[in-house]
Amino acid sequence: MQTRKYIYENLKNAGVDENELRAEVNFILENFLNIKNLYVDFEVTDVIKEKLAPIFEKRKSGMPLQYIIGIADFMGEKFFVNENVLIPRPETEILVLKAIETAKGYSSPKILDIGTGTGCIGIMLKKKLNNATVVSCDISEKAIEIAKQNAEKIAPDITFVQSDIFSNINEKFDIIVSNPPYIPPKEKSNIQKEVTFEPSSALYTTDEQGIEFYEKIIRDGKNHLAENGYMLFELGAGQAELVKKIFLDYNYKEIEIIKDLENNNRVICAKV
Repeated sequence: MQTRKYIYENLKNAGVDENELRAEVNFILENFLNIKNLYVDFEVTDVIKEKLAPIFEKRKSGMPLQYIIGIADFMGEKFFVNENVLIPRPETEILVLKAIETAKGYSSPKILDIGTGTGCIGIMLKKKLNNATVVSCDISEKAIEIAKQNAEKIAPDITFVQSDIFSNINEKFDIIVSNPPYIPPKEKSNIQKEVTFEPSSALYTTDEQGIEFYEKIIRDGKNHLAENGYMLFELGAGQAELVKKIFLDYNYKEIEIIKDLENNNRVICAKV
């Protein structure tokens, strides 16, 4: 049997969704077997079968492939991941791209990335904006360690701070960007099995609408934004108008909502 078909069949037997099978096969070939030319196939060997067996077993449990292999793709870069950080998602690229667009209005933008996790947002902002100063913070010491590892190989000139939102942040910034926890507790029972492996502190809020972190950052962020500074968030489903209202309550202006490719409200941006 050819290796590609062998991986496909075993992932299918492990319960992987039909829509994800092709992508997961390619992910294993590229990131685990180091096959860079995905158009090439070859006969599966006993050595390969033995090497792949633990992946299929863990995948059967629902563990995300990125955690099993320890790598996640984001904006063309490979990020180290484990169960202490969220897996970067393609939707978050919209937040990064909007932040890049916003930052181009400054000669030397100063950017704060709140809840950095893998560091993917702050790291890609620094990589794309050489003239930017980027500070990335997270409440989790373990997350900061992983973000530092990722920064070392992609964009090393970032300052990392362990901080509960602004607790250890004493500066002002031109741009504050965040993908905060936004899933309300009532949604826990509906969550995908794979997501249950991710750190709950980075996913869930304690309020019923999932907006507590937006409110905290918007409220306290006024003291950490420079004059005419911007704040940007990734949004959860159905939260755009709720977050917009919070911005209005704290007198932010020029509020803009950006949709993703599936026409969902995905990012919100406002000026202080």
